Amino acid sequence: MSIAYNIILLILSSYIIWKVCDSFQTASMFLGRFMPIGTRGATINAIGSSFPEFMTSFIAIFNYSQNDGALFGIANTTGSVIYNITVIPFVVFIACYFFNNLNKLQFKKYILIRDGIFLIIIQIFLMIILTSGKFTLSNSITLVLIYLFYLVIIFNFPKNKKLMDKDKIKISPVIENKDFVKSILDIDLYNILFRNNTTPNYKKSIIVLLLSIVIFYFSCKLLVSSSYNLGMLFHIPSYFIALTITAVATSIPDTVISVKDAKVGEFDEAITNAFGSNIFNISFCIGFPIMIYNLMYHTEIILGETSIENINNLKNLSIILVILSVLIFISKNKQWILKGFILLIIYILFLYYVFKEIGF
Repeated sequence: MSIAYNIILLILSSYIIWKVCDSFQTASMFLGRFMPIGTRGATINAIGSSFPEFMTSFIAIFNYSQNDGALFGIANTTGSVIYNITVIPFVVFIACYFFNNLNKLQFKKYILIRDGIFLIIIQIFLMIILTSGKFTLSNSITLVLIYLFYLVIIFNFPKNKKLMDKDKIKISPVIENKDFVKSILDIDLYNILFRNNTTPNYKKSIIVLLLSIVIFYFSCKLLVSSSYNLGMLFHIPSYFIALTITAVATSIPDTVISVKDAKVGEFDEAITNAFGSNIFNISFCIGFPIMIYNLMYHTEIILGETSIENINNLKNLSIILVILSVLIFISKNKQWILKGFILLIIYILFLYYVFKEIGF
């Protein structure tokens, strides 16, 4: 297949992921409108917007060779983590600037510290696993359990009921009525499915969430195959394609949801989505597919020598970048635009390192 054909498929799959995210975010806002602040972003939004990463890892592991599939999923997740922790805060700060609410921008410190610590711990734990050159059943189960423990923490901290009641949001999303053609082009699931009455309710929102996940699956399958093909056509290891192009494509929902939350002043949700997505990416998007693979085939996933070398080159850098980004973000300095540009520069330096490794 030609380069142009696969580029078109990659762009098309990315567009679908991006547009479906709007409907998903509307549904999540309705279902999570009574959650304490910082909880919806770290759970419903983070899980839903990270389904592209989850589907990508699952598809890669079960549809390609053991080594290549696992490496592709790990690289995609790693690239998404670095993108989320650097580019999304930058975009959120810029969005706040243009929507004239930058002066209102503030975050609850305990949320940032909670998610930042979890993110650093899970990133280090993943790199320790990868250093061994194999994924065992116990390793994958541990990753999943870490995420479940994270969920327990965020639903039980803080325990001050008055604080939690005060922090609850009660915003019901409003859906714009569109003609059928525009609804199809925008892949607006509410307008497509419920044309006579688009007002969200529990039944409609659950249907939209489930359908969004199905669409994510097929669009991610298209994304993975086009990424693999482009890697072969350009003679670039699929690992590097996953680390950059695929990682950005699967992070589009995280970006869109965070910007929409920032636009309406839900700053904690905007950032906890990015942090929570990363924790979900590392622990569940990698751990769960590999756990299923281990259970189905009763075997460990062994990474080849080339894979281990690539991971060793990246693991220290990724940990340093994640820790540095978290520290920059939670620092007391409130020069948000400056912080945003520093985080963007960190991501650009990461891309420079990746492209240098492949000889570009």
